[in-house]
Amino acid sequence: MNTAYALVVTTALLILPGCAPTGTAASGGAAPVSAPDPSNATFTVDKNTITLANGRSEKEAAPGSATKVVTALTDKRVTGDVDGDGRADAIVVLTYQPGGSGTFYYLAAVLNGASGVTTTPATLLGDRIVVNAVRLDGATIVVDLLDRASGQPFTASPSVSVTKRFAVTNGTVVSR
Repeated sequence: MNTAYALVVTTALLILPGCAPTGTAASGGAAPVSAPDPSNATFTVDKNTITLANGRSEKEAAPGSATKVVTALTDKRVTGDVDGDGRADAIVVLTYQPGGSGTFYYLAAVLNGASGVTTTPATLLGDRIVVNAVRLDGATIVVDLLDRASGQPFTASPSVSVTKRFAVTNGTVVSR
């Protein structure tokens, strides 16, 4: 085989797949946009701006302090269109440990807007709770968790089943 011919064929095989249409003849539209990856997103938690790297952030609680403020993604997340723009968004649960005995759980959305990816401010779910599941019911975010009864100490294990519902309104996660 001629070397020049082999080079042309190889180049064509590398270029042509990138020229394929993104929609189908049946749909006539573009392929759906996948949900954004939250593992390197920037979130606002309790007025603090936190940028995750591979799903985690660790900062000194104060300059020179041995105490760390740790924020991390949990494995509780779901994707779907929660803001009604036709693009898949990511809904995530974050843990926030500011250095004391508490482990605070927050809900946030990573919105996949036409002008780029943005995050909602994180909404508190509770302290030292157990998040069992995050799911979507249409555009409603449903969080199933275990909490404590009113007045029960934090040393008690969470055992009260609670379902919380949220929606994304004007770029903010709000309780329903």
